[in-house]
Amino acid sequence: MSFLDIDTSDAVEPSCVPGDIEYKVRIIAYREKEDEEGKLNKILINQNGEPYISPIFEIPSEPTSKDFNTYIPLPHGEMDAKTLAKTKWRLEEFKRCFNVPQGRVDLANTIGNEGYVILGLKEDPQYGEQNFIKKMIVPKY
Repeated sequence: MSFLDIDTSDAVEPSCVPGDIEYKVRIIAYREKEDEEGKLNKILINQNGEPYISPIFEIPSEPTSKDFNTYIPLPHGEMDAKTLAKTKWRLEEFKRCFNVPQGRVDLANTIGNEGYVILGLKEDPQYGEQNFIKKMIVPKY
């Protein structure tokens, strides 16, 4: 039997879910880039030379939904006080939402963590319809 013998007539193209609804999502990976030594890094650098992470998520309850990612900037020395405060809060929201412990954490150890988010839906000229995280639901302390 070859893979071409497999009946795929019931296959469903992945699609986005409706926006403005709360979903439980799971971290399935992080965008990575190879450095000069050939090592894959989960901490990336944007076009302005600023560090960020980009977790990739799935919606476990929606098996035909598209996976999606989000952009989380990381604090760095060139930030003004307001931008630094916003950046730290965004990172804290991520940690609380996805149960990431404080301190030094290997991002690979967060794969599989789940949290609740409100998703948005947008049309991207290059990639078509895309889901995005509109709001992370964080527990109150």
